[in-house]
Amino acid sequence: MRIKGEPGFILHRRPFSESSLLLDIFSRGYGRITAIAKGARKQKSQYRGMIRPFALTTLGWSGKGEVKTLTQCEWAGPDFGLRGPNLFCGYYLSELLIKFLQRYDPHERLFDQYLKSLVHLGVDGESQSTLRLFEKVLLREVGYGLRLDKDHDTGQPIKPNSSYHYRPGLGAFVNQGNEAGGVVVHGSSLIALREELHFDATILRELKQLHRVIFQSLLDGRSLVTRQIFSQIYQNEKFPLSAEALN
Repeated sequence: MRIKGEPGFILHRRPFSESSLLLDIFSRGYGRITAIAKGARKQKSQYRGMIRPFALTTLGWSGKGEVKTLTQCEWAGPDFGLRGPNLFCGYYLSELLIKFLQRYDPHERLFDQYLKSLVHLGVDGESQSTLRLFEKVLLREVGYGLRLDKDHDTGQPIKPNSSYHYRPGLGAFVNQGNEAGGVVVHGSSLIALREELHFDATILRELKQLHRVIFQSLLDGRSLVTRQIFSQIYQNEKFPLSAEALN
């Protein structure tokens, strides 16, 4: 199989032999793939300076096995210029893709959301709502979409002024004050996430806790490296608004 001209992003790169790189790629039409960039570490490589995160690229590859051989890597758009806490937010999104996506399973809507998220992180610096919306799309795409419309017990629509206990894998239950596990969240926060409305500080705080509990249950004991490193770097600092998205 030989692919040319496929839009994609480099999610992760690591050395492979003395002169090559092993890449995790997120492509729009083919999903997440693994490819070897032969000779990419050489001074005169055709790929030198091209293989970098957070830059939309035009990619090509060939091969029949699980690991492909990179044959094309050209910039198709600008580097989004992520800096500081927003750089960690970008790496966080990439780590979620690596951990949750099966190889060679396309997710075009998620690809578009990833691109949109990078644009927002690079242009206006708004990270909290950007991450929460990306997480929502990711969960839906991989089969763990949140139930944001009805109370699990009664089937009644979620009410904005009610308090709910959200249990991973089940949904929202009217909060009785004595449930174990899950997370307490107001109906207004669930509605805001469902409708993708303006998120105020309270809603952002509740949605961050909700998604953290959901991902912890799905990761089954595995940790997110980006969150650990981020916490270590910023542990003694007052978090700026953008940093609150991960902490």
